[in-house]
Amino acid sequence: MNSSTNWEFYKQDNEKILWVHICNEDLSGVAISLNKWWKTRYPNYKIRIVSKIKFQRLKLTNP
Repeated sequence: MNSSTNWEFYKQDNEKILWVHICNEDLSGVAISLNKWWKTRYPNYKIRIVSKIKFQRLKLTNP
């Protein structure tokens, strides 16, 4: 993960879901940036914001 990145994501193509973990505790600009990125790059996907623990479990259980 790049140090300037405020989130990391995992894409489930079969269910069209983006699982997102926000890495920064200061959420002031992250929500707007994340929403813009999601709507332009993955408009057909649903987005789910999850904790770090759940995000890591998703990546391990869904290769």
